[in-house]
Amino acid sequence: HNFLVKDVNDVVNTVFKAVKIATTGRPGPVLIDLPKDVQLAKAPYHKIKPHLPSYTPPKHLNQPAIEKAAEMIKMARKPVFYTGGGIINAGPEATETLRKLVDATGIPITTTLMGLGSIAGDHPRFLGMLGMHGTYEANLAMHDCDLMICIGARFDDRVTGRVDAFSPHSKKIHIDIDPSSINKNIQIDLGIVGDANAVMTE
Repeated sequence: HNFLVKDVNDVVNTVFKAVKIATTGRPGPVLIDLPKDVQLAKAPYHKIKPHLPSYTPPKHLNQPAIEKAAEMIKMARKPVFYTGGGIINAGPEATETLRKLVDATGIPITTTLMGLGSIAGDHPRFLGMLGMHGTYEANLAMHDCDLMICIGARFDDRVTGRVDAFSPHSKKIHIDIDPSSINKNIQIDLGIVGDANAVMTE
């Protein structure tokens, strides 16, 4: 997002907007660049109540897509969960739901660096972290799976390596709160936009 500021009050509002963007939905870094003349400017203080648009994930989940995902999981012979920081950001309930889902399905699970802690390190289905700093088992499972269920991760290059050689024979389900992440780095077969806990629960 780019915000053009006109006065000191606009600066304050812009900072509030930046904090909102950085801490809600899919949290991430925000750069606030204030020119030197703005930093040195003097102005009377006015208490303001900034107007902040609230972030809200979709109110209604795509039920047909969730049913299709369940069918794909049922038909898979070598599925793998690939989870990321989105599970952590979704809160403690999401980590508990993830554990229940892994226990119920028996599907092995890998995590990104940001997803570590979403499942116990000694869980019998946990293969370790994946990617260039991950375990051999996790990377081999991802490469050879027939269904990859990505929850709250973004297929970054530390995980995928060469995109054309990344899990070439698998179908891919991607669950993310941010619609812009779906099909951004890797072409997937089924995308579901929504809060990780809500989608896993369904």
